[in-house]
Amino acid sequence: MRAVRVECAYAALEHDNRALAALQCISWDFRSMLGMVDGNLRIMVECITIDGNCPPPGTYVDGIRIVEILEEWQSDILTHHLIVMEFAADFVGHYFHGGDLAILAGSNFTASGLVLQIAGRHDAMVKFLSDVRSKVPVERVTSAKGSEGLVQKGPTLQQHRVVRMAHECGWYEVPKRTSIRELADKLGLSKSTVAEQLVKAEGEIVASFLDTSLGNE
Repeated sequence: MRAVRVECAYAALEHDNRALAALQCISWDFRSMLGMVDGNLRIMVECITIDGNCPPPGTYVDGIRIVEILEEWQSDILTHHLIVMEFAADFVGHYFHGGDLAILAGSNFTASGLVLQIAGRHDAMVKFLSDVRSKVPVERVTSAKGSEGLVQKGPTLQQHRVVRMAHECGWYEVPKRTSIRELADKLGLSKSTVAEQLVKAEGEIVASFLDTSLGNE
């Protein structure tokens, strides 16, 4: 099975009306595809809120509609809502008309950004990814590896953002042109978080480099 994991940082989506509406809640986690209805794609998702105020059935924002709330339950201070959502044919639905493309578990949308895991026929996936890249800045795409299924190798989305900012600001130059404090201010994070994410990301990058180098020996 061909499969990819597509990651988009929230900064790339923050002016999108759909993203703004979605982040009135904590997270949206994909659960299942439900098929096509009048050319529109229906999926089941779990929406998590703190105040219990989930968008009601009939809510429509730029090609996405809440069809039905199937169930609600509490866990600690959170409310979970099992929802049927519909994506209009002219927005997302048409990519799935051929039955050769599917969304996979692990797809979600949070304040960190969008993670979309897709499997399907190569040609369909190439077209889908090409269209996504033309509309949204994609941080990275990770492919499946052997029988391990979808694997996330290398820095996480936040780590990628921190390393990119560090590189752009001269952190890796000699002498350094920036400091942890300056990076933290630019990223809106604490100094300790920036330092931790840099170390973790650099560890992943070095490990990946060594794996590749050893594999070529």
